[in-house]
Amino acid sequence: MNKLNEQYRQLTQEPRYQISALRKTGMGLRGIAKEIGVHYSTVSRELNRNSPPNGYSGAEAHPLSDIRKRTSLKANKRHSHTDDIIRGSVILGWSPEAISLRMTVESKVTETLSHTTIYRRIEENRLQGGHLYRQLHRFGKTRWKGGKRNKKAGVRLIHDRVDITERPDIVDARTRLGDWEGDTVHGQSAHLVTLVDRTSRFTLAKRVFSKTKEEVGDAMIALLKTVHTVKTVTLDNGGEFAGHVRVSKAIGADMYFAKPYASWQRGTNENTNGRIRRFWPKKFDMGKLTDDEIERRILLLNFTPRKVLGGLTPFEVYMGQGVALIT
Repeated sequence: MNKLNEQYRQLTQEPRYQISALRKTGMGLRGIAKEIGVHYSTVSRELNRNSPPNGYSGAEAHPLSDIRKRTSLKANKRHSHTDDIIRGSVILGWSPEAISLRMTVESKVTETLSHTTIYRRIEENRLQGGHLYRQLHRFGKTRWKGGKRNKKAGVRLIHDRVDITERPDIVDARTRLGDWEGDTVHGQSAHLVTLVDRTSRFTLAKRVFSKTKEEVGDAMIALLKTVHTVKTVTLDNGGEFAGHVRVSKAIGADMYFAKPYASWQRGTNENTNGRIRRFWPKKFDMGKLTDDEIERRILLLNFTPRKVLGGLTPFEVYMGQGVALIT
């Protein structure tokens, strides 16, 4: 193998497992590279690009790399033309606004289009008999349809509850990482515990088969121990979060509760749960999903450009580093 090919070799799943195992032994990058027969820069690049927040793992790095390649605007020949970029991105769930913003972010290697032009391209596809428009996700606001609200709903179920009015003002500013919002997404035989960083929109999710405070609390602890920063967590008033004191002690962060029927106080999490519902609508039996299916969908969510982030992805903002979606 010549020097050029050795330096830019693409890794398969087997060497990723080898890197993970050798890394745990404390071996350096050059030693690992020599052991698996690649240039040390290949190992360095792999660790930088495919390490989730909880550290490098061969099992997680491969799907992470796969997701990044699939979301690349120019990952392969299929994406060599603008229409193919639009088609591939819409199928992945990107909005025209997100596609346009990402084109701007990566303008050195791809043509840039406004979101109105992208909408027009999608409409042209429809008029030609295409079905790309069906991939666009539109959400209407759910409105309350009358009846009396119990302003203390859920509050009595949660002992030692700390109201959101006691939360530090800096959390509202979204100027730092580590302020999370938590909720559950309901399914038939299983549910998802979801946690979203307010600033980066980076999402964590874990399936539970019951909504007891014990199982939900265990899921929250497991998720939050995988990330590097946890300062606060804001929850709704569901009884499944009644074990918040135990969770707070386990992760060393303060817990706060939104006002009853004030979902806008956890707007980041509500928006993210809506995105998750695109994958798994209400009444979908989440018990039939595999852990790998859940992981891949959450990875895709974290690698989707957001308008609110200026075209960056939650992963890029949370990890504090740009990820080349164009390989």
